[in-house]
Amino acid sequence: MFVKVVAAGMCYGPNAYFTSGWNIMDGSLVIISIVDLLMSLIRSNSPRIFGILRVFRLLRSLRPLRVINRAPGLKLVVQTLLSSLRPIGNIVLICCTFFIIFGILGVQLFKGSFYYCHGKNLTGITNRNDCISRDYDWENQKYNFDDLGQALMSLFVLSSRDGWVNIMYNGLDAVGLDQQPVINYSEWRLLYFISFILLVGFFVLNMFVGVVVENFHRCREEQEKEERIRRAAKRALQLEKRRRKMNEPPYYINYAPWRLFIHNVVTSKYFDLAIAAVIGLNVVTMAIESYKMPNILTYVLKIFNYFFTAVFILESTMKIIALGFFLYIKDKWNILDIVIVKLSVVGIVLEELKSNIIPINPTVLRVMRVMRIARVLKLLKMAKGIRALLDTVMQALPQVGNLGLLFFLLFFIFAALGVELFGRLDCKINPCQGLGEHAHFKNFGMAFLTLFRVATGDNWNGIMKDTLSDENCDDSADCVTNCCISKIIAPIFFVIFVLMAQFVLVNVVVAVLMKHLEESHKHLEDEQDLDNQLEREFQEKQEMEEKRELCLALQMDQECQRQHKPLTKVLSLPSNFTYNPPGRPSTATNPSLC
Repeated sequence: MFVKVVAAGMCYGPNAYFTSGWNIMDGSLVIISIVDLLMSLIRSNSPRIFGILRVFRLLRSLRPLRVINRAPGLKLVVQTLLSSLRPIGNIVLICCTFFIIFGILGVQLFKGSFYYCHGKNLTGITNRNDCISRDYDWENQKYNFDDLGQALMSLFVLSSRDGWVNIMYNGLDAVGLDQQPVINYSEWRLLYFISFILLVGFFVLNMFVGVVVENFHRCREEQEKEERIRRAAKRALQLEKRRRKMNEPPYYINYAPWRLFIHNVVTSKYFDLAIAAVIGLNVVTMAIESYKMPNILTYVLKIFNYFFTAVFILESTMKIIALGFFLYIKDKWNILDIVIVKLSVVGIVLEELKSNIIPINPTVLRVMRVMRIARVLKLLKMAKGIRALLDTVMQALPQVGNLGLLFFLLFFIFAALGVELFGRLDCKINPCQGLGEHAHFKNFGMAFLTLFRVATGDNWNGIMKDTLSDENCDDSADCVTNCCISKIIAPIFFVIFVLMAQFVLVNVVVAVLMKHLEESHKHLEDEQDLDNQLEREFQEKQEMEEKRELCLALQMDQECQRQHKPLTKVLSLPSNFTYNPPGRPSTATNPSLC
């Protein structure tokens, strides 16, 4: 950063460092890191200094954002996402309106009524006084409607449709202020929760996601004008290449009769159908395998495996003979066939060596048996629709890869924040509903996996519920046991992550794949148009050739009749040839050509 500032200037000038938004972000992160380093060098036990240091440690987790400025593809994706978020003010306003309306209504219906008595024997307890008189705890549900903030958090959990049933049942069981809940006390409140799920969970949020995805595509198309120009040039190049190829003699024109026969066999559709039938039968035999098979069945399946391997070897050999090796490996699917054949042969050889000569590690044999499943992929090359789908996935990999890198940065940053914020949470005093041995923030690796669970929507509301502070927990910066954090931080952390991971990025990845699939279909249509255009050009060329030859013949005949020249001079015929005009009897044995 210092070198760039010295070279281009800091704030003034056409290329000044801080005139770019990306450089502002980059420089801010560098300055934060320097301040964090200086603060850590100040050895002080002051709680204020410790709190400031913790804030800078939280900001330090944003350092991976500097990668965006150094990866052009990732930078383009981020710019596109940010550009797509600008025009969605109306839909955001609609979402907020629905949330606020249902939040205010929820506060009016359920405020203070989600409390319950926590104890062993709840018989005869109907209110708060009965609970306290037995030395039980009068506790509140983590997701409640006591105020608008709590209501909005509970409604967001409802809109994600993860754990919404528990919140709904708590609402149905609520009796009133300082009253013990009763099962299904007020069933008509079901309308409130179902209406919110239908209107917001199914409609409004999906509309929000749809608008984001649509704006993403629109911004992407504006940034891909050069890509469209390259595609048009590529199409013109393909058309010219095919024209030249049509004028060239076919590669098999000099084949011997036996090789031409093999070529006709392997290029026949019936040959592909026969191979597809063999592959299907091979899949059936692989599906028959089971634990503790009879010896006779094991032997039969072994013979079938040898037979199928021999058929695949014969298929590859015939195609190499018919097409030639270099033309054969031009198709990537044929390379897959060769790999499958090699794996099959190696598997058979290892099995024979294991049983006769050399002891082979059973794990290697299991891996080779598992690799037989790759034979199913041979069916894919025979289905044009599936091949088009796979080609779509391959074409989308660069853009999806950039989105995947953005996903990784999101997980990395939030995992580092999670370790700093929730690393001291413990479930020993208060039982956890989401956090535990396999989901916690005590180290970076488990925090990363926990966030992956949150991104998939698997009990993420239980994980967030465990991070919400209790009344008796310690939220100080130097706590040791029963630690917690501010009531505001945990909802902000999880709501932002769920919005970005579940609602935006995952749907953008799906939208990118769908867009490429649509482009793949257009590409197939363009290919068909190219073929039709070349066929029309070929037919027009043939018709023009026929007309030209006919015109030349007519012109020659007229010239002969007008000048009465012997055809021996015109067409270099034998000297004893005589010309007879039409209508005269022939005096020679040679027929007249005019």
